[in-house]
Amino acid sequence: MLSEIYPSVLLTQLSGDQSTGCLEIVYNSTTWNIFIRFGQLLKVDCSVLSVNQLLQRLHQMGCETAAQAVSIDIHNSAALSTGLLVGQEITSLLERGLLDQTQLRYLSLEMTKESLESLLWLTKGTSTWHPNWLMPATEISNSPKSLKISSLLEYYQQRLAIWQKFITIVQSPHQRPYLTTENSADNIVPRGTLSPAGLHQISQLMRGLSLRELAMLLKQDELKLVQLLSPYIQHNVIFLRQPSVPFNAMPNIPKPISSPINIFRELISSDSRDSTKKTKVYQIACIDDSPMILDEIERFLGNSGKYQLTKLEEPVKASTAIFRLKPDLILMDITMPNINGYKLCSLFRSSEALAETPIIMVTGNKGLVDQVRAKLVGATDYLTKPFTKEKLLAIVEKYLM
Repeated sequence: MLSEIYPSVLLTQLSGDQSTGCLEIVYNSTTWNIFIRFGQLLKVDCSVLSVNQLLQRLHQMGCETAAQAVSIDIHNSAALSTGLLVGQEITSLLERGLLDQTQLRYLSLEMTKESLESLLWLTKGTSTWHPNWLMPATEISNSPKSLKISSLLEYYQQRLAIWQKFITIVQSPHQRPYLTTENSADNIVPRGTLSPAGLHQISQLMRGLSLRELAMLLKQDELKLVQLLSPYIQHNVIFLRQPSVPFNAMPNIPKPISSPINIFRELISSDSRDSTKKTKVYQIACIDDSPMILDEIERFLGNSGKYQLTKLEEPVKASTAIFRLKPDLILMDITMPNINGYKLCSLFRSSEALAETPIIMVTGNKGLVDQVRAKLVGATDYLTKPFTKEKLLAIVEKYLM
């Protein structure tokens, strides 16, 4: 049975632990293998690939001779959805001298980025860490260099926010655009920037390609292509067919997380115009591996009626709860097992949903360096242990009242 999963949290944890091995994640019939060496990302393999994708990548890179040399038998094979066959074809092109090492590294980088983006859209699946699954030395030498996990997670969080702006009309980059009718390209579309001739020209290239494949063919970022086509999709000049097999089993663009807390805020705000008797209850999440500290914080905050406290002892599991809860304020210990507070704070700050949430680091470290480091990862303020009830209430009220 599939369970909730947050790949960004798993990758952040492995990065912080300087781990080496392979993280295997499975969703439906699709498998991702994420190879990590000393906390750095080497490569992401996805089992769902096609020779058509490989061909479009080669055209995008200007490797026309290599594209023409792709095996016709494989190109016509119904089994072309397996990453293994695509990998074998790439190896064959390299052995025949139709790809050089620089081109191979670029191709590996693009395929890794594409696989990583789809992986980060998962919300359900299973994960297994294999510390003994290592890439061969030859593959390591051809893998992309300097793929810092924290930077990649921030980049793809920003891309996801853009994807979600179009989610009412586009649910997957594997959807396939078609003109509604041959004459529909002549229609005048509000905010459309393509001429009828330009739209006709693009429609000739579609021919069953997905949005992603079409973008590669046009040597254009797929988000820019979606932005270009979105007025025509909205006005039914272009319609999107569902992804073909096996891409129909890939995760769709995740919907923006709606927060019941924010809805509650709006209701209270609107009702307060007519009534001053209603009291706001603030949601506070506290992450600390010490039950004693959690109980102490609950005792200090729980009697006022102003705050509702959610206590979270396991930092890795806590991160998934935080993304669901979207609290008004987070109190978080720095020194915790598996993933420290600095890494967790940085992860929360990379999320648009938690970018402005006050995060108070609670720790026994009183050094200036620790306070500066907390600020650098996005912490709002710093509370040292041991603390009194007065100090805790003062810092909470500072950011909530």
